[in-house]
Amino acid sequence: MSTLPAPAQTPPTPDPLGLHLPASTETPETLSGARRALVLFVIQGVPLLGFGAGVWLFLREGVSALNAGLLVGMYLLTMTGVEVGLHRYFAHRTFETTRPLRALLLILGSMAGQGSALLWSAVHRVHHAHTDQPGDLHSPVLGRNGAWDKFRGWFWAQFLWYLDVPAIPRFGRLLDRHLESPADLLASKEEDQVHRFARTLPDLLRDGPLVRLNQRYGTWVLLGFVLPTLVGGLATLSWEGALRGLVWGGFVRYYLVQQISFAINSVGHTVGVRPLGSRDYSRNNVVMAVLTLGAGWHNNHHAFPGSARVDFRWWQVDLGGLLIRLLARLGLAWDIRQPSPEAISARASTPMS
Repeated sequence: MSTLPAPAQTPPTPDPLGLHLPASTETPETLSGARRALVLFVIQGVPLLGFGAGVWLFLREGVSALNAGLLVGMYLLTMTGVEVGLHRYFAHRTFETTRPLRALLLILGSMAGQGSALLWSAVHRVHHAHTDQPGDLHSPVLGRNGAWDKFRGWFWAQFLWYLDVPAIPRFGRLLDRHLESPADLLASKEEDQVHRFARTLPDLLRDGPLVRLNQRYGTWVLLGFVLPTLVGGLATLSWEGALRGLVWGGFVRYYLVQQISFAINSVGHTVGVRPLGSRDYSRNNVVMAVLTLGAGWHNNHHAFPGSARVDFRWWQVDLGGLLIRLLARLGLAWDIRQPSPEAISARASTPMS
């Protein structure tokens, strides 16, 4: 990988909610020793074992049409929840929608197991406030010099960063304590990381039903495994079919969605092209765009984070944006935000590989 040039010195593009957070001066309370290894095993090792079970079954007996359908169907549902729900709706509020659909997007996104909708949104808003700058929670390039350091940075951005973010395990407990008093939480002057995370969410924390739905995160993660198990069992009327459904629609799907989504942090800032000016190293990558339903047009997104669509060229496929436009036609989405052609042209710069 060649040395990265300095990013284009264009004015920062604020989050659509106007969040400008100061870089943290807090010393992270990182996990260490056996506890760190245990968390890494639960978050990465268990899904990997489930994925390995799928590989073993495939080599032993192939995969049936039913189980392939469960894998693809659950993948598309969960990735839609991540990209359209957690990302474009909750984190960036690029469109508005009905309360039932908002609840459905929260549940589907939660089934990815990447944190509750509110935690995911807070982490992402902090990322946009400091992309590839001090304060970014998962930049693969910040402070990375030399091939080995950049290699380590890739793994850091892919999945190791969350071991050193003390707010992640505390966030849910903080919301539990303030379910009836979100105003007090937003007005809090405490400067620890978990309170700063909460203060990025004034729009979401004031929605009581949404917060209560968010606090059932564990139920929604479990639902992502129960659904394919039930479908597999009922379709075959056997425990063996239920087990196959759990492996393919549950564990294999979970691992693929997890790693591909996390790759937006690593691949999305290191591999691809930068056709639009931005203050960071975000890159467009067509393979990632297909796999993530549009998030792989990452430079487009960072140039215009408030946009509900990221297909700024005729050949760019943005399935998430297409879904939002379909919902608008059905009257289920409105106030869809997107830049004008003139604004996109003004951001155009020489592509960089």
